[in-house]
Amino acid sequence: MSTSSRRTILCMAEEEKNDLLDKAKRLRQEAEELESNLRSKRGDSKNIKEEFEITPKKMYKDIKNSEWQLSYRFASDAINRDKEDDSSSSKPVIYSGKVKIQLSEDGYTNVIPDGDSSSEGKLKFGKFWGWDEEISREDDEKYLLFSADVMLPSSDPNFSKKPTRFYFQTRIEKDRRSGEIFLDDGTVTLKKDIEPPGGFWGIFNAGGILAQFRYCGEFIMKPV
Repeated sequence: MSTSSRRTILCMAEEEKNDLLDKAKRLRQEAEELESNLRSKRGDSKNIKEEFEITPKKMYKDIKNSEWQLSYRFASDAINRDKEDDSSSSKPVIYSGKVKIQLSEDGYTNVIPDGDSSSEGKLKFGKFWGWDEEISREDDEKYLLFSADVMLPSSDPNFSKKPTRFYFQTRIEKDRRSGEIFLDDGTVTLKKDIEPPGGFWGIFNAGGILAQFRYCGEFIMKPV
């Protein structure tokens, strides 16, 4: 083999070597880029998971020392459920909003200061009175009872300088498996003086004063 032929072969071998080295370098770069992208995606996935991670649902198995968000919708006077949306009848003044309360172990009902609490129409809750659990004679179901003094806005036709007391009653439902308490079926009533006995929502007679609890709205309570 001539010298020129050897040189040609060596040059070809060197070129093939350089070509292989370039390919290997490109493969390493591609592998590094792929690994970097995978790390970035893992990080993004972790951040998304942390950002949208669902907070464990709050639940109570006992009323004592529980905290609730009370969402209400009621009128400043007694209304007829069936005729509330009847255009032919006079429209009641309806208030709706939310307030957070604590049902303490000693039977007190405490308002929890919270920026999320709201009230349409500027209705203001004053004092919440103590809570109690009672079994109804009518359906043998257990109910949660409490009341609150409410200041109506001056624009309300039933406005008074003294607070109006509203009564809250809701059935206590429990999940048979978990024991979780649900308070989803609440009724708001107002005590009204009456002359003859009627049959609306119950009769209250104390000291010769005959009164009747009249329906004026509804509410639900969710644990917080």
